[in-house]
Amino acid sequence: MEIVYPNEKISPIDHAELWAQSLRAVCGSFQTFSSDWSNFKGTIDLRNIGGFDVAGIAMNADKVVRSRKQIAHDDDKYCFLIMQMQGRAVLSQRNNEAFLEPGDMALIDSGYPSEFVYDGFMQQISLHIPRETLESCMPNRRIEEARTISGMSGMGAVIRDFLKSTYNEAAYIEEKDRITVRGSLLNFLAATLRGHEPERTLALKVRQLSRIRKNIEQHLTDPYLSPTMIAELSGISTRHLHRLFQRDGVSFGEWVRKRRLAEARRQLANKHFNDHSIIQIAFQWGFNDAAHFSRAFRQEFGTSPSKYRSNTG
Repeated sequence: MEIVYPNEKISPIDHAELWAQSLRAVCGSFQTFSSDWSNFKGTIDLRNIGGFDVAGIAMNADKVVRSRKQIAHDDDKYCFLIMQMQGRAVLSQRNNEAFLEPGDMALIDSGYPSEFVYDGFMQQISLHIPRETLESCMPNRRIEEARTISGMSGMGAVIRDFLKSTYNEAAYIEEKDRITVRGSLLNFLAATLRGHEPERTLALKVRQLSRIRKNIEQHLTDPYLSPTMIAELSGISTRHLHRLFQRDGVSFGEWVRKRRLAEARRQLANKHFNDHSIIQIAFQWGFNDAAHFSRAFRQEFGTSPSKYRSNTG
């Protein structure tokens, strides 16, 4: 089964409802949001591997939402193992957020409200596993919804490659081999989930934030430093960058400003920079307006740049 949009027989005004019907037939009741249905493009492809349905979904929508009202319309008890194939996504459920780069995965429970936000065109594989089946291979039978499972290394990389290859070869897997595929899939998933703990997810975010800050330090003097620039250098989306800083309690802009002010203050107190004017130092550290620098310096350190220099000189 494969459904492709756009279709010349379908007018743009009908896209929203027809896409919702197609998505409902494959994954259950979800609402898709697009800022421009006239330019909407999407495909849904349903396959079967080891007795499990697996949907391939590609589209350029802004987000997909499953509400309590939509849950009430369904009587399914499934968990979706979502694997990002192209683009980036943020999956939210039960106060958790999973940030997915290509190759990353996360679990979503169909019994709770969820939200999928996309950063441009995306492609995902969604493996549908009965909740009881998944719980049976989970540590302590506890499902960790919307937690990023990295597909970069270890068992995460193993199940990433296995899921991708079985999805691609689904049409050629013989009936007699389905039990083997099913068992292997569940064993790989169990091993992946046993090695995946919230602390590991936290460690991944700490490493990402450390890499981001390193990139900021290397471009701190660049007046054109921006979230987009640092996100591209760090290999993540701008949305993910902002969320990482929010979780750390400070915005990207605040972090950059504080670092620049700290370096400017260090030079103002250093006699080796006495031949540099205050404006020169401000401009060197990415400020392009003397008045703005002076206000920011006073707000941060409680004194003006000139008074600080004279008191430390």
